[in-house]
Amino acid sequence: MRRWTGLHPYNAGQIMEVSGPPDRERWKAAVEAVLGEMGLGAPRFSAHDRLVHFVPCDDLPIEQSEQSLVDFFNEELNRPFAAGDVPIRFCTLPATQGGDSHCLAAVYDHWIADSRAMRELMQRVFERYQHPEQPSQRAPLTLHAPAFTPLFRRHVGRFTRLAAVRESVRNVYRQRHGFRVNIADPLDFTSRFQIFRLPDGLIDNVYRFAKSQVGSVNDAFLAILGQTMGAYTLHERTTRKRKFFHFKRQQIGLGTIVDIRDASAEPLDRVFNLYLSSYVVLLANAERRTAGDLTREISAHTAKLKKSFATVKGFWALAMARFWWDLHNSNRYRSQLLHKTVPVVAGISNVNMTHSWADPADENSDAAAPRILDYLRISPTGPLLPLVFTLTTLRNRLTLCVTYRTTSFTDEQAGKLAQDFTQRLSCLTP
Repeated sequence: MRRWTGLHPYNAGQIMEVSGPPDRERWKAAVEAVLGEMGLGAPRFSAHDRLVHFVPCDDLPIEQSEQSLVDFFNEELNRPFAAGDVPIRFCTLPATQGGDSHCLAAVYDHWIADSRAMRELMQRVFERYQHPEQPSQRAPLTLHAPAFTPLFRRHVGRFTRLAAVRESVRNVYRQRHGFRVNIADPLDFTSRFQIFRLPDGLIDNVYRFAKSQVGSVNDAFLAILGQTMGAYTLHERTTRKRKFFHFKRQQIGLGTIVDIRDASAEPLDRVFNLYLSSYVVLLANAERRTAGDLTREISAHTAKLKKSFATVKGFWALAMARFWWDLHNSNRYRSQLLHKTVPVVAGISNVNMTHSWADPADENSDAAAPRILDYLRISPTGPLLPLVFTLTTLRNRLTLCVTYRTTSFTDEQAGKLAQDFTQRLSCLTP
């Protein structure tokens, strides 16, 4: 991800909608306390970006904007972090749907942390904002991360360089029939964002459907996204001329971001870092198949991945990608490296926050204190994914945030894809 920022900002977002008007000084005190106790400041890199230490900052501003959430993030996704900046920016915004509430948005340079680490940080910030008079009851996050490879050695083996080559070759071969979305300008990584509130209670129906197919909610999401992207790409997939000695690319590749902390040899709950991998499902004729059929196929595939810890092993393919990235100085080559070798038409990031700290069971115990009304996450695109569907569930509400590269999708096209996805989800029957 640090390499990717050389081509374009690779920023992600976390948003809390909080009851009551914003108190910026109170937010500032909460943010400074949390970041101060963990030692997060301006980064200083060494060893070719393999090591980082942080210089503490005395003043961490909380920006204020009257923009809508969509307009704000359409700028922030493309706004770089300057050298010496703390890699997280905080800003208060108007409530997403009006009323006596507001949003606190955290925009972060994605190399600094994954979504799970950021949610741990946001929890600590909110608790200090909610009860500034009380000492924190939660242990601080730490930037002191244990050496990465030993954490997952038992799943990968001793020869990690061999694993990197093996997993890389396996990915390239497996995705040899994966369809490539057209990218008009490979060096244009401009991204935009749209948000969609799905009908209340829809997530409960999706859950029942997934269980009836012996799958997970994420399996069902992938099945519906496969139908949506299959229908969208059908004409191009069936009419695009294939070059001689090239594979026929008819399959729809869909990526899923995976948190691999639970596979670690030691607990990582308090470590503020990034422990992400991914997997790709490849679907044939997705637009012609039923949601149940696709969900069962995907469920069988993901069950094998979980049993074999394949996502942990697959992480090492990124080490091979970094090797080829560093070997070539051409930004054009770098911008197409992943798209040409492991093409993915869209990705999903899915998190359920129901019954978490954002959804406390005793939220009525202190009616005067601020409370969480909603929570959203926004994912970046980058050189791997031209389109990302980020789904967040809180109570009975499902929110979809769609991020897309403008060189591949127009605002209208992205909106229609989201509407098609929502409509298909609404038609699921257990």
